[in-house]
Amino acid sequence: MANKASSSTYEKLTITKNGKEVNLAGKTVEFNYFESLLSPNITATLSFVDSGFSLTDEKRNAEGSIYNTLPITGGEEIKYKIRELEGTLLNNAAINSNQESQRESIMMSLISKEGFENYNIADSKKYNGNITDNVKKILQQSFNTTIDETSSNFDKTANSYSFIGANDTPFDLIIELGSKSTFPRGNPGFFFYQTREGFKYKAIDNLIKQEPKETYRYSGALKSGTENDNNNFKIASFSVRKNQNIVNAMKSCVYESRNIFFNPRTAEFSEIIFRIENEELQTSLGGDIDYKPVKSNNSFSKTNQFILDVGLLSPGIDTSVNNDPREYIAKAAMRYNLLMSQIIDITVPCNLNLLAGDIIRCEFEKLTDKKEANPFDINQSGNYLILDLCHHFDSKRSFTSLTLVRDSFGAYTQKNKG
Repeated sequence: MANKASSSTYEKLTITKNGKEVNLAGKTVEFNYFESLLSPNITATLSFVDSGFSLTDEKRNAEGSIYNTLPITGGEEIKYKIRELEGTLLNNAAINSNQESQRESIMMSLISKEGFENYNIADSKKYNGNITDNVKKILQQSFNTTIDETSSNFDKTANSYSFIGANDTPFDLIIELGSKSTFPRGNPGFFFYQTREGFKYKAIDNLIKQEPKETYRYSGALKSGTENDNNNFKIASFSVRKNQNIVNAMKSCVYESRNIFFNPRTAEFSEIIFRIENEELQTSLGGDIDYKPVKSNNSFSKTNQFILDVGLLSPGIDTSVNNDPREYIAKAAMRYNLLMSQIIDITVPCNLNLLAGDIIRCEFEKLTDKKEANPFDINQSGNYLILDLCHHFDSKRSFTSLTLVRDSFGAYTQKNKG
């Protein structure tokens, strides 16, 4: 196995405009590819250096740089193939960051074709039925996307919803549906995002039930040299961006919330209290969620109030509640906020098998002089969900930067703690 941290060859890296394709492989300084659970489109950045005389301006019969002669003005097609990473993106913006008499540096911000097209679409259609079916319909109608009905990229929601796209973009519309979607075998809360495998609409509870795709270890310095694979599954660096903050979690209604619902048809109020201690959220990436509530006469940090949608979009008389928020709204807020209670950033040798939304297992070295029984910290180690991902390539090295999240401490999940 080759060393994954070594430099990568750009097998294909071109820019195309008006049918003219120009090779950027020999000029590229670095290429960064991004995926995120919080982004409905893939993005990237590309930096290259041009010493001039790269293209001929046929109108003026003079040679010039790619930036000014092609010229690069936005919307150009970028094709790339780096190891197993292959695709096509569009240039969203280009900056001539450093221009000298015989040299200029260009940095381009790239985005997927659908991300480019999204802002030219205003959806005002009416939708009914299962939410996941409507997500697929929006994507197919907006981007002429073919969706494999047997694909596991789309989790089926348990609930239906009638709504009208109020001239929203397709991405904004689908992202809003995520927090209103319930999962048949778990808690509410979905993510809509794009990876190299395509669009995905996945339940949080389904994502965290995955088996780890890789296991990485943080235990001392990396071994020098690039002729072996000893470092391929070592964590080169890590930092804690956010650790569990009890007070902020209580403010965000992670542990308990009081919710009041008003029915305009009957003019009645109903009150529902959700508490994590009552196993409202039962699935976690680590062990049991360690929370001991502080009881008082009024233990609620926040009270939420909602008006039920009764028959608003129904053609006739309808007394049923449209996508009853009592089934999802409080639990979804708990699920999203709890998932982000721990956030760490790590850097590992380039691994193109990893995608946003994958689970990886991290094992962190225990600070002790007696490591024979268990050399790793069982509190900090465990399964983490990939929130953000960046594959970086330059002339000297390749690495993958990951932002990881999880909702509880412990190396052993409820599934495997035994």
